[in-house]
Amino acid sequence: MRTRRIKLGRPDLSEQIEKRYRKEQDAMSRTKLLSVKLAAEGEHSAEQIAGICGCSRASVFAWLGEFRREGFEGLLQRERKGPKPGAMHGVPEAVRAEIVAGVESGRWTTAEAARQWLAREHGIERPYVTVWQWLKKVGGVLRVPRPRHPGHDLAAAAAFRAELGGRLEALGLPRGSRVKVWVMDEARFGLHTETRRVWISKGTRPVVRRQTRYEWDYLYGALEVVEGRAEFLHLPTVNLDCNRLFLEHLAASDPDAEHVVIADQAGFHLRPGDERLPGRIHIVPLPPYSPELNPCEQLWDVLKDTEGFANGLFETIAKLRASLLPGLRRYWEDASLVLSLVGRPWLHDQANASAKI
Repeated sequence: MRTRRIKLGRPDLSEQIEKRYRKEQDAMSRTKLLSVKLAAEGEHSAEQIAGICGCSRASVFAWLGEFRREGFEGLLQRERKGPKPGAMHGVPEAVRAEIVAGVESGRWTTAEAARQWLAREHGIERPYVTVWQWLKKVGGVLRVPRPRHPGHDLAAAAAFRAELGGRLEALGLPRGSRVKVWVMDEARFGLHTETRRVWISKGTRPVVRRQTRYEWDYLYGALEVVEGRAEFLHLPTVNLDCNRLFLEHLAASDPDAEHVVIADQAGFHLRPGDERLPGRIHIVPLPPYSPELNPCEQLWDVLKDTEGFANGLFETIAKLRASLLPGLRRYWEDASLVLSLVGRPWLHDQANASAKI
């Protein structure tokens, strides 16, 4: 029996369909485009097209109908079967809620730990890959947690944020004084190589030459909260005398201003009322074990990514200091960078509130 050639009636579309076919990655979409392309050329019957495409004759006619009615969009639209995004097949809603709560609280260090928990607590046995996908579906990502001292007091940290303005007012600075509010800290750098991540082509493992030499240098730093100024000083160690030297350096940066310094309560920091404090320096201590309240803590990590310092080898402390110089210069030359670090709403709000007094 002789079959009639099937014609789409649009031979001009053959080249356009060919371009879409070459770009398409989905196998089913490529099959649909091929069937429509053959029909557009008008050289094959429905049976022949079905044989070439590996589909039924009915599918060929159905795809042609979709293309005539809705064009490429209608032809290539696929209603994929299966569970909706985020669904966990065979998992009760109560267990799903526990998985969500576990992700929000950082309960599991690995997907394997979550898989074992599901089997142990709920008798739900699933492969590792499935549990990993579930954790991703509920918004889970792997992050390295920031260490927190057991003595950290959440209530004290919250109170400091809320009461900083009152503490600044309680300093009793003369009305009309020019006041600078600083956050201060120090960091240790050494001749050992600071290993940092690098961009590299996929599939290649980077290798960095690394030395371990226990010779240290200390970088003192302070960031000004309102104007975005930055002051730094390299010193060979940390003690009360070095702390006094840096505070003198800070006071000398603007001899006519009153300098309020927010700092932690390390044993090598001068306390409020200490007679060794330089003139016009006023200390506001942070709550114990609360580094998250001090933006300087973030600065040190940024500096360790500085080009020339990260993954570097240094023979002397002088060369180490020179490698940090470009990163430091960015902060004392560009106030916007400093303000991006200290621009925490509670810090600015409290400093501005005290400025009105």
